[in-house]
Amino acid sequence: MNFLKKYKVFISDMFLNMVGFGIYIIAQQILLLPILAKIVDDNIYSNIVLYISILNVICNVTGGELGNVRLIRDSEYKNKKIIGDFTRILVLISPIIAVIAFPIFIYLKYSVVGSIFLVLTILMANIRLYATCYYRLEQKYLKVILQNVCYLVGIIISLSLFYFYKNIYLLLLIPELISTIYALKKSDLIGMKLQKTVEMLNTVKKFFKLGVVSLLTNLMNYFDKFLIYPMFGAASVAAYYAVNSMTKITSLITNPMSSVILSWVSNSKGENSKNKIIKMTILANIPVILIVAILTAPLTYIALKILYNQYLQEALILIIPISIASGFGTAVTLIKSVLLKFSDTNKLVVSYVIYMIIFMICGYTLSKNYGLMGFAFANLVSKAVLWISFIILLTRTKKEETV
Repeated sequence: MNFLKKYKVFISDMFLNMVGFGIYIIAQQILLLPILAKIVDDNIYSNIVLYISILNVICNVTGGELGNVRLIRDSEYKNKKIIGDFTRILVLISPIIAVIAFPIFIYLKYSVVGSIFLVLTILMANIRLYATCYYRLEQKYLKVILQNVCYLVGIIISLSLFYFYKNIYLLLLIPELISTIYALKKSDLIGMKLQKTVEMLNTVKKFFKLGVVSLLTNLMNYFDKFLIYPMFGAASVAAYYAVNSMTKITSLITNPMSSVILSWVSNSKGENSKNKIIKMTILANIPVILIVAILTAPLTYIALKILYNQYLQEALILIIPISIASGFGTAVTLIKSVLLKFSDTNKLVVSYVIYMIIFMICGYTLSKNYGLMGFAFANLVSKAVLWISFIILLTRTKKEETV
C-alpha cells in the first residue's frame, strides 16, 4: 500500500504512456502491416517494411533524440529561465534529412514523385516523435494518447483509400499528416519559434553525441532487414519481419517504461537518488529478461497464427531465438535510460560499435551456414554481448558514485 502511494504518479504516468504507445503499435503492427501482407505481394510488402525501417532509423535519431536531449537538459534551461533552440534545431535538420533520405529512396528504385512523398512523411514523423517527448517532459501523457489516436484514425483512412487506389505512398503520409497537425497545435514547437539561446551550442553537442548512439542502436535494430533482403530475398524479409514485429508487443511495456524512467531520472537530485536508481536497475535486469522472453514466445506464436499465418511454417523456428533476444533488448533499453543520464556518452558509443562488429561477423558467418536461423542467433548473441557491456558500465557508474 505504501509502495502504491509512493509511486502512484510514476505508475499512472507509465500506464498512460503505455496506452498511448499501445495505440501506435496497434495501428502500425497489428492493423496496417498484417492487412497489407494479405493483399499485396512479397515484393511490395518488403518495400513497405524497408521504408518503415528507414523512417524509424532517421526519426529516432533526429526527432526522438532531440526530445531526449530536451528531457536531459531541461533543468539547465529552467535554472537560467530561458526557452528556445529546439524548434530551431528541428527546422535546421529537416533539409539535411531530405538530402540524405531522397537519394536512398531513388537508389532503392522508388519513383521520384514517390520519393518526395516518402521524404515528406519522414519530416512529419519527426515532428510527431519530438512532440511526444515534449508531452512526456510536461507529464501530459493524455496528449500522447490523443496524438496516437490521430495516427490510428489516419491508418484506417489510408487503408480504406489503398483498397481503391493502391497507392503505397499515401499509406503512411496520411496518418503522419493528421498526427502532425495535432502535434503542432498541442506542443510548444510553434510557440518557441526559431529562438536561439546561450545554451544552443551545448544542446547541439549533446544532441550530436546522443544521435551517434541512437544511429548505432537503430541501425542494428533495423539493419537485419537490409541484410536479409539481398541474402535471402523478399519472402524471407516478410517472414523474419513477421516474427520480429510480433515481439514489439513487449515494447508496449518497455518503451513507455523507459521513456517515463528517463523523464523521472532527468529530475532526480542528489547522489543517494542516483545510487538507488542504478541499484534498482541492476537488480531488475535478470527478471526482466526472463519474463519478457517467456511471455514473448507464446504471444508471438499466437500473433503469427492469427495475423501472419502465411509465414508461420518458415517463421516457426525463429520464435525462440528472437524471443530471447527480445528479452535482452528490453533490458538494454531500460539500462540505456539510466546510462544516458549518469554515464559518459562516449562509453555508450564504444559499446554499440562492439555490438555492431559482433553482429555483422556473426550474422555473415552463421547465416551463410544456417540461413535465417543462423541470422536470428547472430542477433541473439550480439544483443547478449551489448547487455553485458551495459551491465559493466552501470556497475562502474555505481562504484564511481560511491567512491
